[in-house]
Amino acid sequence: MDYGTQQLQALESRFQQLQQLMQQQKTPFAPAASAPAPQKMISTIPEVEGIEGARQYLKNLGPSSSAAVFDKSEAVFYGLSVDANGNPGPIKIGRFTLEDAPEPGDNTITKADLEAFEARIMALVAGQTKKEEE
Repeated sequence: MDYGTQQLQALESRFQQLQQLMQQQKTPFAPAASAPAPQKMISTIPEVEGIEGARQYLKNLGPSSSAAVFDKSEAVFYGLSVDANGNPGPIKIGRFTLEDAPEPGDNTITKADLEAFEARIMALVAGQTKKEEE
């Protein structure tokens, strides 16, 4: 697995975490009317405008480097890479969608359930150990 692919997977994971946090809120993310105007956010992920913006960003990458950039207007990100000789690799496009997180149902367990399960496993392991000793 090359570095660019690893970086894209890490980016996807971070985005999924952000989606989960946003879905935990009952209302869409919006500042309250009485809240002060938000300061300009500092993004650690570069943003570009379309595939042309990604191509321009790719030109600025040095040899043996890669980057993942978000599109400002579409739900896509671009995986960019440059080999050791300074030759750009193909631009990889990743698409994502926002989905509602599933509501917890009957498949949730409590700490007591987990502790009881652990006790059963430990009893089984202890029983196996006794049989092996005999």
